[in-house]
Amino acid sequence: MKTQTQHLLRNLVIIMASCLFSIACTSEKQLEELVQTPGEETTMEEPVQSEEPAALLPGLPKDVAGYTQWLKLNAEPIPPVPGGDPHNGTKNVYVNKTREVIAPNGKQEFPYPDGSIVVKDATRPGKDFVGLVAIMRKKAGVDPDHNDWEFIEYVRNASDADFREIARDGVCWGCHTQAEDIDYVFTELE
Repeated sequence: MKTQTQHLLRNLVIIMASCLFSIACTSEKQLEELVQTPGEETTMEEPVQSEEPAALLPGLPKDVAGYTQWLKLNAEPIPPVPGGDPHNGTKNVYVNKTREVIAPNGKQEFPYPDGSIVVKDATRPGKDFVGLVAIMRKKAGVDPDHNDWEFIEYVRNASDADFREIARDGVCWGCHTQAEDIDYVFTELE
């Protein structure tokens, strides 16, 4: 009985958090538009990779190992929105494609190509570790109504804890439809 109650409470918290995410989404988009400045240049043709081995944070899928070595879309960390936002914290956004692939003429082109993976991480206010990772994967045929993006979000409460899934697809679409004209990804390449 206690386990069922715990599961019900956890699900209720997830539903409530999803509602708050949807309400706060507009403010995050507005903030991201304000902090956009020119970013770093790269000339590689393949996804951006470092010489260092790709680290995988515990509980995350293998295909995002080393994502911080990918092309970062934002030039400066995106600060938390006062009053909260869906991905509350100081955020960075990465993509597994090169600047030449997504911005061949110096300006980002949409839609993202099939096989793109976009990762947003967030360090929560008052914390010193990444506590949230939101992933968008573009897979041909997976969801034509949302440009074939698959959405999933993970959180953890301690630096030594595994990430656990808290939301996917429909919970995320509510906000991301506001960025439909830029292929559902709020943060554009700077």
